Amino acid sequence: MINKPKIGDIIPFGEYNWRVLDVKGDKALIITEDVVEQRRYHEQYIDVTWETCDLRKYLNGEFLDKFDSARIVQVTNQNPDSPYDGKDGNPTQDKIFLLNLDEFLKYFGDNGYFDITIDYETDAWWWLRTLGSDNHRVVTVHEGNSVYSYNRADYCDGGVSPALWLKLDGGNENE
Repeated sequence: MINKPKIGDIIPFGEYNWRVLDVKGDKALIITEDVVEQRRYHEQYIDVTWETCDLRKYLNGEFLDKFDSARIVQVTNQNPDSPYDGKDGNPTQDKIFLLNLDEFLKYFGDNGYFDITIDYETDAWWWLRTLGSDNHRVVTVHEGNSVYSYNRADYCDGGVSPALWLKLDGGNENE
């Protein structure tokens, strides 16, 4: 059993270290401490939403398979329209996801406390799930937690820092 973590703690899960962003009852919202890989949000330069993007399919498929998925809580993610004109679309059922802009601002913004470790020689920025200035672009986070709304969804150099809700009651924390 995992000792109940506090917000800001770093906990191991799978092969990564995760930062605790929130704790509610027997669950913790965690995000990888570092950008874990570079991947496109979507393979083509077309209208896309979090619901339809390739990165969502990957995170909830191949990436999820690396973990004890029984410990990961499936959640309904709200995907509000972007403040930059993109139309994000329908709520989604996800086990692993990217933060949306509102979540990022809550945990990392002016009143936030955290930062994702980025190797700026290889990872210039990391993806959020909120669409940017149109439905071909996605909001991204750059050095100093600066938010940009114009990176194309098909850019290949976007960093991935996944988040998930983890059950805290049971199992080995290194699973």
